[in-house]
Amino acid sequence: MSRRALVVGGGIAGLSAAYEFQQAGWTVDVHEATGRWGGKILTSDVGDRLVDSGPDAILARAAAGMELVRQLGLADDIVHPVSNVPAYICLDGRLHELPEGTVFGIPTDPSVLHSTELLSEAGKQRAAQDLELPVEHVDTDDDPSVGKVCRQRLGDELTDRLIAPLIGGINASNIDRLSMRSAAPQLTAALAQHGSLIRGMAALRQRAGATLGTERAAPVFFSLPGGVQRIIDALVEHLANPKAGHLPAADLKLNSPVDLSTLPELADRFDAVVLATAPVEAMNYASVSQVTIEVSKDALEAELDTSGILFPATGGTHLTACTWLSSKWSHYHHDDSVLLRLTSGRYGDDRANKLDDDTLVATLLDELQTAVPIDGQPQATRIQRWPNALPQYEPGHRNKVETLRSNMTERHPNVTLVGAAYDGIGIPACIESGRNGARQLLTPQTASQPVGSGS
Repeated sequence: MSRRALVVGGGIAGLSAAYEFQQAGWTVDVHEATGRWGGKILTSDVGDRLVDSGPDAILARAAAGMELVRQLGLADDIVHPVSNVPAYICLDGRLHELPEGTVFGIPTDPSVLHSTELLSEAGKQRAAQDLELPVEHVDTDDDPSVGKVCRQRLGDELTDRLIAPLIGGINASNIDRLSMRSAAPQLTAALAQHGSLIRGMAALRQRAGATLGTERAAPVFFSLPGGVQRIIDALVEHLANPKAGHLPAADLKLNSPVDLSTLPELADRFDAVVLATAPVEAMNYASVSQVTIEVSKDALEAELDTSGILFPATGGTHLTACTWLSSKWSHYHHDDSVLLRLTSGRYGDDRANKLDDDTLVATLLDELQTAVPIDGQPQATRIQRWPNALPQYEPGHRNKVETLRSNMTERHPNVTLVGAAYDGIGIPACIESGRNGARQLLTPQTASQPVGSGS
């Protein structure tokens, strides 16, 4: 008899779990409460171009994302960023290039900071003290915040102006409340192995062969023309119509919320249950709002030569980032106009999320004007709000997740929890979370079969 799995939640983690079950020969039911698949992965029109309104890039070094893209037959369409400058930091209305030779904003050698005006001389000298401070190792059971460790070793100025916009920006977080173990494990490893953030990042750079975040030879990210949603579309197609004829088609149901108070009954009815829905009551979330605009090239006084601009929280702007989509990706190139995505909202700062649409657009454009003057109004505008979009991995996050999963396993051994709320917010992390969750519930016999053998 065919074994049957239930997946609750049709985002990338839930669909990846369903795909894993299907490839093992299981019958799968997938229930999504909303009217579309993909969760925070969404592509929609801005002018005459399809543009991502959720994540627009996938981390290339994380194997899970690339593996799934290959299995879905999309590998030949992969594109990489093409901009000459990885990012600017906007400080007091001036644009400063992210110093080359930094990893997550941390210098790999104090000398890489000499030419930047982002830091005062005192700030540069304070950062260099990391090499002179006593060797520090994070205890196995300790989980300090990113901000605490970086401030202690590198000082407030570098932490606020470089590290916070980069690491905090990814999570829309306040790094002083952001778990280093869960959100920045590379920093934990740096201290564990080298006792210094600078020495640790230098070793990481050497292993990678180039500087992360400023690398030009081996791209850090990739995407797909037509938008990241193509992965969702391909997953849904494979689930509904598996290429291997011996695999059962999944039963895919939109607008189909599942009452989790009936979980005991569901656990009895199905051989495996994957919950790919976020436990809002168990942790804090950040809400973000995005405005994507199409602007005539003639209206821009600045040259588009970067992936984007980061706005440190210390500047007080609603803006947290401006992605220069037309410069970052060749498939957004247009001879006459450019695309810019303005992002606002971080944990603890909900000002932008409380503005009505017209005020939000006007406010973000006014703040952008201080760094990138624009003559006239946008030719097209898209507003996308993401309430409770990004889970906040506060210190102790890993222990919290382990407790949640342990409690679930004790009550229902055939039920597991997957998704961004637990294992990472990036697309590869969510894919890996979903597939690993399914693998843990597969029997040893089916788990030993090659994943994706039918695709």
